[in-house]
Amino acid sequence: MPLSVSAAHTASHPRRSKPGARVSLLVLLGALVMPSLGCPVSGNGGASNGPRSSYPPASVYEIDPQFAGEWDGDVDGLPGTLNIGELDDRSFFGSFVTHDNATEYTLLLEHSYVDTEDGGEVPSNRVTFTWQDGLGSRGKGWLLINREDTALTGSFGYGVATEGLGEWSFVRENF
Repeated sequence: MPLSVSAAHTASHPRRSKPGARVSLLVLLGALVMPSLGCPVSGNGGASNGPRSSYPPASVYEIDPQFAGEWDGDVDGLPGTLNIGELDDRSFFGSFVTHDNATEYTLLLEHSYVDTEDGGEVPSNRVTFTWQDGLGSRGKGWLLINREDTALTGSFGYGVATEGLGEWSFVRENF
């Protein structure tokens, strides 16, 4: 029995993929790849229900904070040493190593500045940072320094999240 004209136009070769299947596969691939690139998938103006970067407000003290130096404390209960060195006026490098050398985080820190009423900027008590462990994990975080430059507290997370992995708590005794 011969195929009708309409059936002939919709029939496809059994080895060829259907055009609709190819488009569906591309849409699925796009939906999987876009979040890993940081692109929003939803159509709600870029907002998502996933983790976000959120930082505490930055404060200004009478003296400029001194983040550089050696700090003793812990990250999420793991005791260790945090070393921070200055790259320039606004950037620092850092390394946290546990006392047993089992965990190490490498940091790139950026000093937050606050706008003044006269249009200038002054350094705040906050640094934000990106971290990595050399094993493929990476993320963001923040640290606040106290007025006396003797204590740091903060938080960090995976990806764009700045919380969820644990709290940072350090003191500097030899300042």
